[in-house]
Amino acid sequence: MNDPARAETSTVRRSTGNGRPLAAYLKTPAWAGGTPGPDADVVLAARARLARNLADFPFPRRADDRALRRVAQEVRRAALADTERLADLNTVSIALLSARDRAELLDARRISPELATGGANRWALLDDTGALSVFINEEDHVRIQALAGGNAINDVLRAAEDTDQRLAQRLNFASDVRWGYLTASLANLGTGLRLSVFAHLPALAFLGRLPQTLRAAQHLGISIRGAHGEHSEASGDLYQISNAVTYGLETSHIAGRVRPVADYLVSAERAARAEVAESHRGRAIESARAAWTRIERADRLPAGEALDLLSRLRLAAAADLTPLGGHAPAPDAALFAVLVAELRIGVGVASGQNASPSVQDAIKRPAKIRTMLRHFYRNKD
Repeated sequence: MNDPARAETSTVRRSTGNGRPLAAYLKTPAWAGGTPGPDADVVLAARARLARNLADFPFPRRADDRALRRVAQEVRRAALADTERLADLNTVSIALLSARDRAELLDARRISPELATGGANRWALLDDTGALSVFINEEDHVRIQALAGGNAINDVLRAAEDTDQRLAQRLNFASDVRWGYLTASLANLGTGLRLSVFAHLPALAFLGRLPQTLRAAQHLGISIRGAHGEHSEASGDLYQISNAVTYGLETSHIAGRVRPVADYLVSAERAARAEVAESHRGRAIESARAAWTRIERADRLPAGEALDLLSRLRLAAAADLTPLGGHAPAPDAALFAVLVAELRIGVGVASGQNASPSVQDAIKRPAKIRTMLRHFYRNKD
């Protein structure tokens, strides 16, 4: 008969490897490879995140190490008991990871900045595809995160709710008849659901229409943040758009608020790109040329600047421009998403966390961009 405790230990060792680097497939973004998701030209990814806490345990920020350890044990056992799906998740101890592994998981959106900087008894349960993560002892005892490439709001919501139901069969989540699920932050009270899309809006920014477009979205009860959520910088015209209210609404109603805003932003950005291609070609070409010149000459690039330069190149590609007479416009949506992850962009712009050797990353960025994009931007013979 299998011993759950032994199986848990085996999984942890396989994931952390006594100091060996974490398996590369665990650090692959959900949108990398495969068939692009819907509206991937504007929306890099969709995410559903559910916040839950175990009854009879203090919230993580008020819990001692013993309580946090017990919570982690309970959650891991509940996942291991779900042999149909969750038992196959890779169990990763955040405290045992190297700074590089934490940085790469963060950039692939497999973990959050808060979890990356957590101490002992912080864990992540990760699937092999980049689509599902379960955070243990972050701000709440449990954070369920489902990711998918493109504007796949319905898909990620179903995946997160399925995981929630599986865990709830074996865990007693703290809830109240009036208030719903109880969470560490009042902003998550009720459903505990944050439903988000990560949208790249360079044409709206280029035409000066981004502020008014985002204000219109906020008037519909939508929160606009930098790509890595609260406290992160809004760099490279990349934004996280999510519901601002979790209390007093069904999850389907929250989806009904986020989905039309995402669709509106997709439509507005595509119209702006068409206008750039028709009426502002010269200025967009010059902007892309200047960006590529900076990349060619730079010996290092801070995260925010690298993302801004990539955004200018991607705008030219989206408008079907070839600024330097290259073989094709680039980067496309998939390549842009991979670049953002591989260049440690997220670690560099997520304020307040130090999971990355930023000086090394700043030195590597321009060389990596040149290697991946020079084929597209070199002059024709």
